[in-house]
Amino acid sequence: MVAEKITQCMKPHGEEGIETIKNMNENHRDISEFAFECINVGNNDKIIDIGCGGGVNIEKFLKLTDNNVDGLDYSEVSVAESIKRNQNAVYEKRCEVMQADVSDMPIENEIYDLATAFETIYFWPDIANTFKEVSRILKPNGQFMIAQGTDGNHPDDEKWLSTVEGMSVYTADELEKYLLNAGFNSVKSFKKENDYILVVIAQK
Repeated sequence: MVAEKITQCMKPHGEEGIETIKNMNENHRDISEFAFECINVGNNDKIIDIGCGGGVNIEKFLKLTDNNVDGLDYSEVSVAESIKRNQNAVYEKRCEVMQADVSDMPIENEIYDLATAFETIYFWPDIANTFKEVSRILKPNGQFMIAQGTDGNHPDDEKWLSTVEGMSVYTADELEKYLLNAGFNSVKSFKKENDYILVVIAQK
């Protein structure tokens, strides 16, 4: 008998989706904290968090820049939770959270200084072309930061791949190849000491 795959990670939905997002906000804290140590945010950087989940990283970025911090997710539940968490910034028009697919974002060319993806590229379709779509919305010299809990060598990778629907994992070398092929000029990787947490920062 084949076990039913976990679907909530790929696209949180319904009441269970809200609980999944709350758990993600808590369980991904170490990944987020390490990522924020790796990136320099300018006072006037315009930022978008792609696959924004519950909006916790939008909230963090809003404290680091005077510019807008937007979010994008294709889960209706995630968009609603992100808006609720950052409702003051949304009201002040410093934050817009869009429901859309990362492979076809309803966003103009070259408007963001920084795009981020926390624990989400595992589920992105056609990652080679999706990275090109991220590059499209970044300004020249803009940055794209990927943060994930596995560097592709985590002992639980196989278990996750077999139980979580639509999941793929990538090593730093694989991500660098995809990013350079997508048109980014340079790629740096950071691995948390004594852990599997990986942060990759590509510059356009």
